[in-house]
Amino acid sequence: MIRRPLLGIVSRSLGKARFKIGLFISITVIILAVISPFIVPYPREGYGYVPPESSGRRLLPPSLQFLFGTDALGRDLFSRVIIGTRTAIIQVLTVISMSMLIGVIMGTCSAYFKGVTEAVLNYLTELFMSIPSILIALFLRLTMDQGIHVVIASLTVTWWSWYARISYVYAKSVVELDYVVLAKLSGLSPLKIIMRHVVRNLIQPMIVQAISDMGSVLLEASAINFMGLGLPPGSPEWGVILYEGITGLSIEVFTKAPWLIIIPGLFILVTTLGFSLVADPLREDLDPRLRRRWRLWF
Repeated sequence: MIRRPLLGIVSRSLGKARFKIGLFISITVIILAVISPFIVPYPREGYGYVPPESSGRRLLPPSLQFLFGTDALGRDLFSRVIIGTRTAIIQVLTVISMSMLIGVIMGTCSAYFKGVTEAVLNYLTELFMSIPSILIALFLRLTMDQGIHVVIASLTVTWWSWYARISYVYAKSVVELDYVVLAKLSGLSPLKIIMRHVVRNLIQPMIVQAISDMGSVLLEASAINFMGLGLPPGSPEWGVILYEGITGLSIEVFTKAPWLIIIPGLFILVTTLGFSLVADPLREDLDPRLRRRWRLWF
């Protein structure tokens, strides 16, 4: 199976404006995730610390001292949101990497060994594809304490099945090729055949798929935290900040302190958009049938 080099696809995508915009947004978010604790003015408040003088600065609007204003407990919203980029990136990268690892193993094994193994693994894949991650998060929340492990586990349990399905489709076409059949007849072990000939052909489409899923994983992770099923209150996470803003102000949120919802919501929206703008040109290059009409404008 001959595929275009991934670096060649990226270089061609650099000629598209939307790819450049998405790459700029994604790199900026990643850089903020690395350096955020060192650039915010109130790092302790970013991690949930409530200062003694907070009573006098609750719900202050954006200003030079507090760029994004303050929340209902008097904490600097800028510090909380910027440090929240680290939590967002950790959640996304961990879920994507674990799901892809499990999915590739399951998909390649079901495609290579066939028979009962193929039927059982495909049945498990279909089963987990039908389970909403919110239900898994609710079950885990009832059985263990709140934390980032609940978010990562609940998303990984459901997301690996999609990578298993994709890797199964690609691996199925690879294992039927002549050089793979000859490798089997030569006595090469299944592990070596899978690693040398099957997995190598999956790397490129799986990486592109992983980039495409980063925005969706971020949205689901934020939703789980927003519902109070993941990280505890006070955690530097965009979904948690949204949840605290809404519950702390009830129905007056949009008139009294709209920045508590608008600012973290914009960070979620822009970050998700950045990941999508990076992924779409890569997917179009792999499969021209995915091209859309708006690509002519970008």
